[in-house]
Amino acid sequence: MGQPVQQPPTWQYPPIPIPQPPGPARRRKPRKTPRALLIGLVALAVLVVGTGITLLVGNLGDNEAPQGTDTPAPVASETPSAQPSQTPTSEPPKPSPTPTGPNTAAADKVVTSSNLYAVGLLAPSKCPEPPFVPTSFALAQNYYNRSLACLNATWLPAMKKIKVKYRGPKVAVYNGKVASPCGVQRSVRAAYCGANETIYMPYAVDARAYRSNPVYARALMLSTFAHEYGHHIQKRTGILAASLERAQNMNAAQKLEESRRRELQASCLGAAYLGINSAFIPITGPLLQSYRFLISHTGDEYSRPRVHDHGNRASNYQWNIAGFNTKRPGSCNTFKAGQARVA
Repeated sequence: MGQPVQQPPTWQYPPIPIPQPPGPARRRKPRKTPRALLIGLVALAVLVVGTGITLLVGNLGDNEAPQGTDTPAPVASETPSAQPSQTPTSEPPKPSPTPTGPNTAAADKVVTSSNLYAVGLLAPSKCPEPPFVPTSFALAQNYYNRSLACLNATWLPAMKKIKVKYRGPKVAVYNGKVASPCGVQRSVRAAYCGANETIYMPYAVDARAYRSNPVYARALMLSTFAHEYGHHIQKRTGILAASLERAQNMNAAQKLEESRRRELQASCLGAAYLGINSAFIPITGPLLQSYRFLISHTGDEYSRPRVHDHGNRASNYQWNIAGFNTKRPGSCNTFKAGQARVA
């Protein structure tokens, strides 16, 4: 029948997090930890702290975000502290060279100098988290339809401010598999299809996460949906198309890096929305702790198969923190960042 028609890579996936922590109802028989193993773990913890890995931890929250006694004490290294990280004194690395020619110069300008970065502080939608849980397909639909209206309420004024002709995306909650202009999507992870400007949310993933740990599932749903909406912002501002155009002149390694810049930016934009609305959702207490756990355990290290196209755990955490804390799209210019920040 000949070669299949080649279509542009319009699917945009969020990074795959590690499996959610055990739910509170699970009880496990305590096992005695060998003395040698215990000593080794203590030594490892000292080594990690001593080598400065804690610099990855940002200030998750400011005067408008929950702090202090609203935040449960973190457990070991699973939940990062809420203390501000120190700013390195060395000069940040420069972005890696990107092939530039007459066909990519305009695209380079779009991704690095978009008016999106001049939006300033986002306006809160002041929406509480939708009062629906994914215990049924209909309830999951209600959750995302309500969430979509809230995201539109924040992003529409931002796009008007920079004179972008804007329309919100559509959302499709599905079970099993669903056909779209971007291909068949199976119930393993969420996706954004630029061809029909639709966010696809898999019901089975949310239902399974909710059965295991309801609070973590809520953090996962909030963060994932905001991330996919971030891809829609890229689409409407021209950043998505320009980035894909740039990638056409890149080698395999550079294409993966360009993908990481797109994905990390979408996460940052999603986090900016969550940050400006953190007092209204609200992201406090156990939900805040689960959100911290999620963004600090998200990255290519946990994907199967392992493809380095979304950014590692450290990069995902840093860009999520940047968006959440500043609440400004200007903090999400991944296309000007050095390679170390999009690793």
